[in-house]
Amino acid sequence: MTKSTSSIVLALWGKGGSGKTSTALALASLATAEGRRAIVLDADPQRSASEWHAVSANPPFAVHSTEVGAVAALLDRAKTRYDVVLIDNPPARYSGSTAIAQRAGMSLICARPFLFDISLALEWVHVLKNAHTTPLVALTAAPPLRLDMESPAVRIARERLKSAGATLWRHQITHRLAYPELIHRGMTIADLSADAPARTDYERLWSAICKWKR
Repeated sequence: MTKSTSSIVLALWGKGGSGKTSTALALASLATAEGRRAIVLDADPQRSASEWHAVSANPPFAVHSTEVGAVAALLDRAKTRYDVVLIDNPPARYSGSTAIAQRAGMSLICARPFLFDISLALEWVHVLKNAHTTPLVALTAAPPLRLDMESPAVRIARERLKSAGATLWRHQITHRLAYPELIHRGMTIADLSADAPARTDYERLWSAICKWKR
């Protein structure tokens, strides 16, 4: 993939457990594998990305722990030093969330295709549109396709999101559950073989984000 000439700044949003942190780490690792300089700004109070960085023997990208209110001020400096800046936001809305959405320019909502995740994803769609940014919604931990057909849960989730005017990623993260063990060991999705299904899932998402940027 050809590197972009400008920085990609992506803010990630979603319910706790929806895959925000694992997605941020996966995208950062894939960007780094392409030769890009990447950083994850860890603004989630759980600090899972920072915990991953602490246990990783040789982290391929940077992770910076910060507060939500400080992120917007950090972005200009981060963009001068890194090609890819990923912001792992809290699951709840904070006073600095709107400023992050506006300064980042690109937003990704992670959601499992189930009731509570989709309900909160719809709230985030509304919040981010009010911040004058158009979020992309990615379904994570989705049931696998059968005979190239999406599961009923995925179809219903897409219908609810589409009716709210959300911009949907056409694929889904199916093999997310194979990924947490890597994170616990301080590894990344880029440590999997090129043909691993979990890596393929996240590579598709990364490719969509890069094309969306252009």
